[in-house]
Amino acid sequence: MKYGICVDIEELKRVEAAKNCGFDYMEANFTYLTRCEDEVYNAFTACIREIGFPCDAANCFVPGDLKLTGGEIDYPAIADYLAKGMERAKNAGLATVVFGSAGARNVPEGFPKDKAFDQLAYFLANYAGPAAEKAGLQIAIEPLQKGESNIINFVADGVELAEKCGHRAVFGLGDLYHMFLLEDKIEDLYDLKGKILHSHIAFPIGRRYPRPDDGFDYRPFVKAMSDIGCPRCSVEAGFNDFFEDAPLALKAIKF
Repeated sequence: MKYGICVDIEELKRVEAAKNCGFDYMEANFTYLTRCEDEVYNAFTACIREIGFPCDAANCFVPGDLKLTGGEIDYPAIADYLAKGMERAKNAGLATVVFGSAGARNVPEGFPKDKAFDQLAYFLANYAGPAAEKAGLQIAIEPLQKGESNIINFVADGVELAEKCGHRAVFGLGDLYHMFLLEDKIEDLYDLKGKILHSHIAFPIGRRYPRPDDGFDYRPFVKAMSDIGCPRCSVEAGFNDFFEDAPLALKAIKF
């Protein structure tokens, strides 16, 4: 399994530092990658190519202003966004896009949740999945804890949505932080072998960078992800000093 870390694409010194401290890849923000100015995008892609550090993944797939559930969904705008985003992602060498996107997917008050689930499946089957496949990418559905999202909370929920949409480019994801808050059992991941495309990791109390001395045992999660064939695990969390904390995060999770 490869180990990565989420980095802002404008923070090129952090991008280089992530490579130098031993991470295998970085994870970017898909929305920002799509909507940033050409100058920012070009500087970022030039940087990762020059230093030989892949951007294998991107999170924050769909911005909150593009609603995916409810009574008003602008599919032409969604299609335009995906076309630009997937083209940039392809050119940047991405392999996986993470679909968390609480603001876009959250179910409006009073709207039937089962209908919203079907809308998300429709979006993935008819828009996101085909756009990703055309660009040579895959999508991982990220379950989010209930304080962030009112739909797709458990790892099994994400896998169920992936199977509901039926597109071969769409899979599930496991995030230690969200699993911890929801008491989503790590041992249950073994029932999802071959269905988890990506994973996120953090010190779950406060969602901070892992540290070797933080008292948390990351081995069961990392081992489960490796055992079930998940190809990547990204550190996705807050930090105090990136340049000091990133190497410690890698040391804490890589076994």
